[in-house]
Amino acid sequence: MEHSISDRNTRVAILAMYIAMAVVLHWMESFIPRPAPFIRLGLANIFTLCAIYLFGGWWGLVVVLSRVLVASLISGSILTPGFILSITGGTVAGIVMWLMPKKWFSLVGVSVAGAASHISTQLIVASYLIVKHTTLLNLIPLFILISILTGILNGYLAGLVLSVSGSYNDVQKFR
Repeated sequence: MEHSISDRNTRVAILAMYIAMAVVLHWMESFIPRPAPFIRLGLANIFTLCAIYLFGGWWGLVVVLSRVLVASLISGSILTPGFILSITGGTVAGIVMWLMPKKWFSLVGVSVAGAASHISTQLIVASYLIVKHTTLLNLIPLFILISILTGILNGYLAGLVLSVSGSYNDVQKFR
C-alpha cells in the first residue's frame, strides 16, 4: 500500500521524525565550539523548513516548539534564559518563514530570513529581559551577517533533505 504525503499517518510519522532529528541535531550542535555567545549553526531549523515546505507553516511551528521543549526538558534548561531565547527566536523565525511568499523566495531565501529574524529576536529579548541594557542591540548587524551564512547553509541542507526523501517535487508546487 502506497502512502502519499497527504495521508494523515504518513504526515504524523514524518513530523515526529523531523522533531526527533531536530532534537538530536540541537543536542549535537552543543558540542561544536562557539566563537561567541549566541552563535550557533541552527541545524535543527533544517527540519522546521522541511515541515513548512511540505505541510505548511503551522506544522513548522509545531516542529520548532516541540524541538525547543523536548531539548530543554532533556538538557534540564526549561524556563532558563536560554530556553526563553530559544522559544522566542524559534517562534518568530517560524512565523517569518511561514509568511514568506514561497513563489518569490527560494528555500535558501526563506531560511536566511528565518535565521536573521531568529537572532534579531534573541538579541532583542536578551537586551530587554536578561541584560536589561540596549547596547546588546548594537550587535544585530554583525549577527545578521553571520545569520546570512548559516541561513544559506541550512536552506541548502533542507533542500538536500527534501530531495533525498523524494519530497522535492512536492516542494516545487510552492514555487
